[in-house]
Amino acid sequence: MKNCAPENKGFTRQNFLKKNLGGFTALELLIVVSIMGLLIAIILSPFAAFRNSKMLDTASEETLTLLSEARGNTLSAKAGYQYGVHFETSQVVLYRGATYSSTDVNNKVVVLDSALEVVSISLSGGGSDVLFDKLTGKTVQSGSIIIRVKNDTTKTRTITIVGTGIASAS
Repeated sequence: MKNCAPENKGFTRQNFLKKNLGGFTALELLIVVSIMGLLIAIILSPFAAFRNSKMLDTASEETLTLLSEARGNTLSAKAGYQYGVHFETSQVVLYRGATYSSTDVNNKVVVLDSALEVVSISLSGGGSDVLFDKLTGKTVQSGSIIIRVKNDTTKTRTITIVGTGIASAS
C-alpha cells in the first residue's frame, strides 16, 4: 500500500525562499535613490558656499594685485608710461598709457570666474578706470568697486581706492 500522507502545500522555508528571490521592487529602489540624493545635497551645499567664498577672495586679491602693480609701474616709470586699471562686469584689466584701449597687446587681463561679477563701480569723476599719477602714485579716481557672487547677492567684497592710490578690500 502506498503512503497516503497528504502533501504539505502550506508555508515552508523552502517555498518562502523560492518566492522571494525576485530582487528589489521599483518602490524600494526609488526610496534608496531619493535618500542618497538628499544626503548628497546636504553634504555638497556647504562645499558650494565655501567655493563661492574662495572665488570671491581670489578675485578681490587679484584686483588688489593689479591696482598695486599699476601704481608701482607708474611710480617706477616702467617703460616711461603711467598705468591704470579698467573695470568691467566680468574682468579687470591693467593697462598702460593715459587711456584704456581694449586692443592694446600689453594689457594684463584678469577674467573673473563666471560665478562672479563686478556690480558697482563708484569712482570720483565717474568712469570705470583708475589711473595713477607718475610722480606721486596718487589717483583722482578714488572710490569703490563691488564684486559679488551672482547667485548669492549677500556675498560681496568691496575694493576701496583712496586718493593716495592705496587700495584695500573689505
